Amino acid sequence: MGGEKRGLRSRNYLVLLIRRTLAGFFNSLPNQYVNIYVVEMGLSEQDLGVLNSVGTLLASIPSAALSFAADASSRRSAYLAGLVFEVLAPLLFLAGKSAVSLAVAISCSLVAFYGVRIVENVLVADSLPGSERAFGFGVMSALSIVASLVAPVVAAHIVNMCGGISVRGIRPLFLLQCVGLLIAYAVAALFVREARALGRVSCARAFRESFSMISLNPWLRRWILLEALGGYVFSLSMPFEMVYAVRVKGADEFVLGYMGAAMSVGSMVALPLVGRVADRVGRVKTILLLRPLFYLSTAIFLLASDPTHLILAWFVRGVWYASIAPFQALALELVPYDYRGRWGGVRYIISLPLRAPASALGGYLYANVAPEAPFVVAAAIDLILRVPLIYMTPETLNRKEYLSAFKRVSD
Repeated sequence: MGGEKRGLRSRNYLVLLIRRTLAGFFNSLPNQYVNIYVVEMGLSEQDLGVLNSVGTLLASIPSAALSFAADASSRRSAYLAGLVFEVLAPLLFLAGKSAVSLAVAISCSLVAFYGVRIVENVLVADSLPGSERAFGFGVMSALSIVASLVAPVVAAHIVNMCGGISVRGIRPLFLLQCVGLLIAYAVAALFVREARALGRVSCARAFRESFSMISLNPWLRRWILLEALGGYVFSLSMPFEMVYAVRVKGADEFVLGYMGAAMSVGSMVALPLVGRVADRVGRVKTILLLRPLFYLSTAIFLLASDPTHLILAWFVRGVWYASIAPFQALALELVPYDYRGRWGGVRYIISLPLRAPASALGGYLYANVAPEAPFVVAAAIDLILRVPLIYMTPETLNRKEYLSAFKRVSD
């Protein structure tokens, strides 16, 4: 029986690996151009920030609902329901002609990023033993990056052939993304299975218990604050990165393509090693070790005197991004495996509304203070507020020791 369970979990991990690799390629095709596309449709940078804020707010309920459903009903069912949002996002970008449709498209893409990713991560974590979890996340991220390595360059050629950086030139990328994500959805629907048996609970009970859980374990409240502040780092600055690269630094579609490829190379090289280090010395230490690379990449990006310097900035950003593997492992390991779904739900139902204004603030800073302002403010918030919260997070590498301190709701 034990061998059968290990075999099922290994197969599940392999299927999830294949699906994320496929999705990594097709999601990377328009990734550099989404926010430029919105601006090229006639909206201002400030409008772009507001749309992203509205999209984040709209995404909070479905993202949380998927996570609660993963504990209350079925990981697999919640996962497949969430993947529908991933497919809808490029369809709406393709067909959308108004600010409302674009806001809904952004919301669907954010549900895919937050809600689907957390359920997928829960399935991955359920499929891997703790001693291999950070490495497994690292391999998964690295292989999806391998698949997405050529995507930005392919996208640059497609945009160039279809009319350059414009609505007409970018739109075909969404069509290709939609077709590819349908293939990835079919892989998941056919082969993903439940990795662990769960006791059934109602959504209402899962909701209540999630709040009891964070009241009993204060470091969980700090982690939610950490994720909410993440909006004032990443949501505040990321919508404007490619707009800044094109309009301020003079990047063309090929520079954007090579920026994406450079980031993929940096992450691909670093991820397996970072995962191994995190499995040996700890998740928190590894995350903090790589943090300075985020500030270095921001400095290179803002001080670049030539568009090609942006490629170096994104290579450094890619090496830093490898810390996502221990970050994802740590976030899940803060609770026992049977609480992982509702833990994701309570994180998002609190943190997403709190971080929703960040993009609108970033748009205001970009348009009314200076184009560099969102990036400087984001780096300062991360260094001054988020790094101390990461440092205060307990280490989860020794599961027995960590869980002995964790207070369950039923205790």
